[in-house]
Amino acid sequence: MLSDENEQPKALPLSLLEDITDGFSENRQIGSGGFAVVYKGVLENGTVAVKKLLESLDIPDNKFNEEIRCLMRVKHNNIVRFLGYCANIQGQMENYNGDFVMADIRQRLLCFEYVPKGSLHEYIKDTSSRLDWIKSYQIIKGICEGLHYLHQNCIVHLDLKPANILLDDNMTPKIVDFGLSRCFDEKQSQAITENMAGTLGYMAPEFHRGDKCMITYKSDIYSLGVIIIEMLTGKKWYPGYPDVDNVRTISTVS
Repeated sequence: MLSDENEQPKALPLSLLEDITDGFSENRQIGSGGFAVVYKGVLENGTVAVKKLLESLDIPDNKFNEEIRCLMRVKHNNIVRFLGYCANIQGQMENYNGDFVMADIRQRLLCFEYVPKGSLHEYIKDTSSRLDWIKSYQIIKGICEGLHYLHQNCIVHLDLKPANILLDDNMTPKIVDFGLSRCFDEKQSQAITENMAGTLGYMAPEFHRGDKCMITYKSDIYSLGVIIIEMLTGKKWYPGYPDVDNVRTISTVS
């Protein structure tokens, strides 16, 4: 799969993913978040990233299936390449109220191409690694093209932020983490939700009002605007929102 970009993502055995990560060793851990831990998987002909969803979260099957469905639909230079998935259920005896019962232990994993330069977040927060304008422009352009591709394929990301944009050896940006994404039908352009999730500072203000929220492609455009502002200023806007006058000033100067 690594040597042939035309190979489609496929189901992968748990034993393989355990083997290439040394049993999900801490030494192979390259990232973690509220939903998963990411490990470096080493193969004879290359390296991959294995995302292991936390078992304690008990993520519903439909949510995991939706993430895979979104990932299967995308193939673009500015989207991290999805290689495969694993959904393993194993029975295990557990103590419950003084008795032993057979419980289902679910393990869900996703496998991606390995992107070596880390996330855009690291370059924004580290002043010693600030990017020059030419590199910044190329990264912004790549993010825009990747996001446009997602929207053309009826996918709203819903958690676009610098930590979810990885950079390869050529500093090409690759959008990652579709855990909160929403896949629309071809003729659909919006949806209503009561349970909006995302990252403070990058979510549009209307998602903080506590009422039913309308999800549209504009949700991602707001996040994109915040990312561009942070790249241009080197400053993080969280937990507030960008001042409109500052946005206009930056836009004029650019």
